[in-house]
Amino acid sequence: MPNITQITPPRVAFFDKRTGDISREWYRFFYNLYYATGGTTPGGAIPTDRGGTGTNVTPANGQLLIGNSVTGAYTVANLGTGAGIAKTVGAGSLSIANTGVLSVTGGQGINASPTTGNVTVSVGTQPYLDFDTTPSYTDQLGRIGWNESDQTLNIGMEYGVVQQVGEETYARVRNSTGVTIPNGTAVGFAGAATDALEVAPYIADGSQPTLYIVGIMTHDLPDTGEKGYCTTWGFVRDVDTSAFSQGDVLYVSTTVAGELTNVKPTAPNNVIPIAAVVKVGTTDGVIFVRPTIEQQSYYGVFSRTTDYSPAAINTAYAIQFDTTRISNGVVIGSPTSRIVVPESGLYDVSVTLQYSSGNSSAKNIYSWIRKNGTDISQSSRLVSLSGSGTYSPVLISEAISFNANDYIEIMFASTSTNVSLNAVPATAFAPGSPAANLIIEQIQQ
Repeated sequence: MPNITQITPPRVAFFDKRTGDISREWYRFFYNLYYATGGTTPGGAIPTDRGGTGTNVTPANGQLLIGNSVTGAYTVANLGTGAGIAKTVGAGSLSIANTGVLSVTGGQGINASPTTGNVTVSVGTQPYLDFDTTPSYTDQLGRIGWNESDQTLNIGMEYGVVQQVGEETYARVRNSTGVTIPNGTAVGFAGAATDALEVAPYIADGSQPTLYIVGIMTHDLPDTGEKGYCTTWGFVRDVDTSAFSQGDVLYVSTTVAGELTNVKPTAPNNVIPIAAVVKVGTTDGVIFVRPTIEQQSYYGVFSRTTDYSPAAINTAYAIQFDTTRISNGVVIGSPTSRIVVPESGLYDVSVTLQYSSGNSSAKNIYSWIRKNGTDISQSSRLVSLSGSGTYSPVLISEAISFNANDYIEIMFASTSTNVSLNAVPATAFAPGSPAANLIIEQIQQ
């Protein structure tokens, strides 16, 4: 409402001496007061063209005056809210806030802080999102942004891990070893829980199957029951590579669980090439992880180093072995005539037997292979001896299919008891010769 005290009254007589009526100046003064105070609007509201609102309704707390072209006056109204929007009204105040999910249509240039709620984007005719390709931002949990160096998107994850989309692959794993597994540690399968794969530092000394290798930890994973990330393909950064050279191929260590070596292991250790050195450094080294996981082949070499003679003629005897020369999975069982394989597959079995005759009488010796207590068909080999003190080797070679934990035995029988499997000690010019030597190796999984 105008300040009527600023309307200056006329400086003339109130009545006109000529007519006896109110003077023209005073008439205009009172008319201006009447007009300024809304004298022509019902209810005394001041019209909008005179600086008023056109209404004499008193607004409630939080109500707004909204223009109305139909009436020519403002309308007192409440502010409406849509989905996900709430309002709080007070005396002379009105606050608007997000209460849940904001729906945004249009699709480009969206920038929403995670602290204000989730953002659902409906892109309509523009089915894409554009990211600033020269951004300036800090990686953090739940944030996605463009990585200009690697030319892909970064995803901020737990433990400060930042994944380069399409360039790194992680396994979600849990540590229950009792101690923290450091960043850069080679880990293998150590069990499973309902919602997680358990891992522990892996050692490639042949004590664990090669198939148990998982990858390399990409951060320190405490023994807290929480899950973390193991890189199965891609970069692992901030590791100590000072002992290596750029481009070195790294293998899982055979002596220290979880560590890496640039020296290729050999049997009976596991040979697991797992990474390559990208950058040499003490604290900022970088490796690229790509485990080469092959199914492990099992094998064993066993000997008998003492003589063995049959107690009766034409009777089958199982040869017992007393020495394991090298083995990976295949072992001497109980009794020691049994050689046991750990896994199914096709195995090559090759045995050399050294027989000696005790007299000059002719005698025949039969040698063959028995599997799980049953003779292998057509596996028998025959040799005839007659000279006293003479030696004759017999070689048996067969490809045999096994199931896990099957076993074989090497059998022999003779038409004379005056014969023996004979072990010869080393001489000054030649090494010793075992009475029996067995090689078994897996040739197909």
